[in-house]
Amino acid sequence: MLKKTVLSLVCAGVLAASDTELEQLKKQMVQLQQQLGEMQKRIEMFEATPVTAISDTASDEEMLQKMATKSDGGTVTSLLPDIALILNGGYTSRNVSNTPYSSAAIPGFGTMEIQNNGKDGFNLNYAELAMSSTVDPYFDANAIFHIHGDGTVEVEEAFFTTRALDYGLRFKAGKFKSAFGRVNEKHHHAWNFEDQELVNNAFFGPDGIGGEGAQLQWVAPTPFYLMAGLELFNGNPNQGFSAKESASTAVTYLKGSIDIGNVTVLAGLSYAQGKSVVQDMNGSEPIVDSFTSYGQTRICGADLTVEYPLGGYSSLIWQNEWMQRNKDDISMTDKQAGYYSELMYKIDENWATGIRYDEITKNSYYDANLAMAANVDNLHRTSIKLEYKPFEFSRFRLQYNQDHSKYIDDQAKTIHEVMLNYTLELGAHGAHAF
Repeated sequence: MLKKTVLSLVCAGVLAASDTELEQLKKQMVQLQQQLGEMQKRIEMFEATPVTAISDTASDEEMLQKMATKSDGGTVTSLLPDIALILNGGYTSRNVSNTPYSSAAIPGFGTMEIQNNGKDGFNLNYAELAMSSTVDPYFDANAIFHIHGDGTVEVEEAFFTTRALDYGLRFKAGKFKSAFGRVNEKHHHAWNFEDQELVNNAFFGPDGIGGEGAQLQWVAPTPFYLMAGLELFNGNPNQGFSAKESASTAVTYLKGSIDIGNVTVLAGLSYAQGKSVVQDMNGSEPIVDSFTSYGQTRICGADLTVEYPLGGYSSLIWQNEWMQRNKDDISMTDKQAGYYSELMYKIDENWATGIRYDEITKNSYYDANLAMAANVDNLHRTSIKLEYKPFEFSRFRLQYNQDHSKYIDDQAKTIHEVMLNYTLELGAHGAHAF
């Protein structure tokens, strides 16, 4: 009956149509006949399908829906992973030329490794390619490839996390950044300032603590957020730990968050321990990739962040972190500590500004060149920034540093530097953690 009615309406339209309209209506009639034929086949298929088969289909649909649900409550729109590309670069001006700056060192910690804004002039710091996807109802997977400005590529992170563990547990394995402290886990484009906090860079290097390992986190069933975590990594000399034995660096932490009226307070305690490492020397020259293990390295840290909303997109954020390291050396235990304090003012949706102060407060260490104990303090840096975000996925940042933490040719050097950087995020990039 339905087919006859539709065909009658089409024929009536044909009688009243012009030649051009007649051709169009003929095409529409053919399409309608094809659609009606497909509908008839589907009706016949459903009529022949047993009730048990329909029940099985429903359960499969529920399973597919579960697979398509992300851990954050969103949904996966296709089987392809989310892909994002992040670009960062800019222009740097400082009162030290490139060659001496590349040999600048923090006493007690060695020559710093420069990854971003290393040249006086234009810099393409990196392109970061990130991929993430839900694998099935039980696992999510992430991979981040870091493309340096010189074209070299490294796997910065590649890991999987569980989605369906009971009792507030979550397991992660692969290569990843540790959740030690407040900023270690964050990537460069998510930092509050263009360069790494001084104590983090001195203790862990530009990549932070992490690497190949495993992580277990537990979220407590409390009315406020409370999370405990345990991690195990292979040792890494660039992070102050021996690499002679695998799975030799352990990290643990406790993090919490609570709202007090309109104010959000985040706090955490962290601890890391592993075999300590010393650079092998040939006289006064270090031997590349040659290290000797001595005793243990123990690092403890505490962090506190307070956010006070001012209305709309405006807010004040005060972020602080302190660390202390006791590292067994050839004939003594190095005792080093430092902290940073940052105050950020988000003016509105587009503009923000901030100030940061870094300091190494304790720096007693064994000097291999002098073969004796040394103590160098008064290592500090002050930074200010102005930030403009035309939209959520683009940012331009102007920053000035007055740096008193570096030595060049064994002499203290005050470094003044101005950085104008851009960051662009392309593709399906997830929200950054607060």
